[in-house]
Amino acid sequence: MSFWQILGRFAVSDKGETLQKISDTTSVASDGKTYTRMGSTTVGSDGSIFTQMGSFSTDGSTRMGSTATGIGAVFNERDEWSNSGSGASNAQKRFGHDDDSW
Repeated sequence: MSFWQILGRFAVSDKGETLQKISDTTSVASDGKTYTRMGSTTVGSDGSIFTQMGSFSTDGSTRMGSTATGIGAVFNERDEWSNSGSGASNAQKRFGHDDDSW
């Protein structure tokens, strides 16, 4: 399993892979795969599917702040924002004003 560092609209793994968020629903990986987010589910152009369950993803990875233990968790929303009152509001997320949210 790879470890990912999330830096705004860009994420990089310990294996040198990169992932760039193009829009609120689309991300592109360095290997050419595209990922489309639909609610709590993200679908890859290679047929992969990741669903968020809290800070966990169905691929067994987890996200802790700006660090993820696998690519599925890179797409997870940051739970601590909704709990702490800091960061983007739910209205900002709905209207696409939250750049750090994967």
